[in-house]
Amino acid sequence: MANKKFTQEEMNHLRSSPYVLDVSPSIVHFSAKFKELFWNSIQEEKEPRDIVIELGIDPDILGECRLTGLKGMIRNEVRAGKGFRVKNVRVICQRLHRSRSKSKIP
Repeated sequence: MANKKFTQEEMNHLRSSPYVLDVSPSIVHFSAKFKELFWNSIQEEKEPRDIVIELGIDPDILGECRLTGLKGMIRNEVRAGKGFRVKNVRVICQRLHRSRSKSKIP
């Protein structure tokens, strides 16, 4: 089953999380801190749905497919032994800077 596209309202909700670096209609980029907290909770045998709730993210917005994929992706990063990746950091930082600059303009 394919991931559903996020609505503008859902993207705004996700962007309000300190753990979300960027979001598009199809993809969420989580911070390394989120991944670390998520993995530590998985090690404590918590369920992905409960973990994202604890971290302030609505699991219904993500959907079951993304929750399952998130667990697998983070597990693969742990196994690789290179720390938690943040994809396209430069692009994400540029987008954050632009969006925050626009919101300050009266």
